[in-house]
Amino acid sequence: QDFSAKPARVLRPATWAAHKFWRRVITMPEKQNEKIVLDLVVATRENTSKLGYFVDDTVVNPGLGIPFYKTVLEGANYEHADWKDQCCVRTSQIHWRDDHSVSWLERHMEMTQGFLVIGKNPGLFVLGEPTHDRQDLDEKNRSLPDPKRTKAYIIPAGMGLILKKGTWHDFPVSCGPPVSAFILNTEEVVAALASMPQAGPMNHGDCYKLRLSEHWDFTMQFPDPRPFVQMHGLVPHPVAQPLMGKEGYGVGMSREEVKPGWGAGKKVFVIPVVNVEVFVPGCGGPSVQPHLQSVPEVANRGWRDYGNQRGLERLARMFKELGIPATAVINSEAAKVEKVNKAITDAGWEVGAHGVNNSSGAAKMNRGEEEAYFKQSLDDLEQSLGARPKTWLTPQFSVTERTPEIAAQSGIQAFLDFVDDDVPYHLVHEEGKRTLALPYCMETNDISLCLTKHFDGRQYAQAIEDHVRQLAKEDGEKVVCLGMHTFIAGTPARVLPLQEALARLREVPGVCFATAEQVSAAIAKNDQASARFALSKAEQSAQNKYAGGWVMALLLKEETLHC
Repeated sequence: QDFSAKPARVLRPATWAAHKFWRRVITMPEKQNEKIVLDLVVATRENTSKLGYFVDDTVVNPGLGIPFYKTVLEGANYEHADWKDQCCVRTSQIHWRDDHSVSWLERHMEMTQGFLVIGKNPGLFVLGEPTHDRQDLDEKNRSLPDPKRTKAYIIPAGMGLILKKGTWHDFPVSCGPPVSAFILNTEEVVAALASMPQAGPMNHGDCYKLRLSEHWDFTMQFPDPRPFVQMHGLVPHPVAQPLMGKEGYGVGMSREEVKPGWGAGKKVFVIPVVNVEVFVPGCGGPSVQPHLQSVPEVANRGWRDYGNQRGLERLARMFKELGIPATAVINSEAAKVEKVNKAITDAGWEVGAHGVNNSSGAAKMNRGEEEAYFKQSLDDLEQSLGARPKTWLTPQFSVTERTPEIAAQSGIQAFLDFVDDDVPYHLVHEEGKRTLALPYCMETNDISLCLTKHFDGRQYAQAIEDHVRQLAKEDGEKVVCLGMHTFIAGTPARVLPLQEALARLREVPGVCFATAEQVSAAIAKNDQASARFALSKAEQSAQNKYAGGWVMALLLKEETLHC
């Protein structure tokens, strides 16, 4: 059986409960592609008590009777901390590494080892509880770490840990900026490590070191520590956060500019994007009066529900009266609501996908979970509304670094999750998958304008009109994904000025209203026409140098978007 095609699943501590014995996870062949992602925690005296002796500014076992210094509070020696025959000390500086896998773990049975984090930056330590004296394990497994009792500990600067005998550990890891460590060891261990011609398992010189891949059929990783240490204030300066891949558009994704000419003479394509959403009861959501926090909370919940009760139909009537197309991005659970389903079907809008509900996104999902999330949303919307969406907007922008790739492989042709431009652009994965990014405009979004900036209905509509008119004065073909929510834009005081503003924009030269699907199709046809033009031009003789321009003009006239 070929296991290579199976996506890696991440086992987190919560899912370990489903496995009665972790040894079964190790030995079952169908688990060979799994990853265990360790918990990331700040080390304290309490949570490291089974691992070692935590070192901070607290004096442990005070009261040692040394009579020479009256102003000194002396602590007694750690009872079980010793360095065998000869202790040695050294310092090291550890730099950032992109690989977060744990390849090695070791333990020492005849001495303790100490790590003190010096300087201003914290360090990450992968530590597992001793197993050598565990009565619940057999002899074989007492010689292995227990992944259920292994975590990634962040030791703050100026603190440290003296490991107990038998504690499993890896060498410290940088949390972004370089970390310096003061290390207490024995000559025997250092000599044994230095005698190795290359990295490999060890069982001599009081150093028992395992290559984990030789014992486990899953991999162990720690999370990227940079957001964690930033959030907990453990670094003195801002830490560069991980990007969405090299270019910021997702792992393996690169940006490719759209060929000009797809607009058939139009300059600004306004795409009304109506967000149709439902929220998990009791989990909150956007609020008109955020100070209301009682449980059960009925006012803000009812304000959101108003969107599907009345706002959706009001927006549908407005667009019908204006003769303007729209794209509805819909939670798949919302499409199962009879009133919503009928309104969307009657409106004749393009149906786009907006996840399952608006209380959950993809941010904490592993790859397999996110692929299933896309499939569930698309399958359910197709079943409820009769068409499989080709447009996608992730709820709450709750994305992972894989979301653009998974969208492309799921057949999404218009991807709305990025907000960084006024022009569309292709997103191309290194394996060939591709989708079209239509930037979602935050400056014209009703949440930005009405809830964040507190614009009234007239100010909201005027901001949209000013934004589009300015773009119409500029060169190039632009898009404005005009995001609106049924419970904000769909209220009476906003629909009236919005309808007036859109009616005026409809008459502005160079402005065109379209759906995301229409813009995507126009760009695809322009790309095809450009490719055929290039082929036709290559086949023409050098004497007929003007024929290529005539062919291109004919192709564009035949295939571009008409407004």
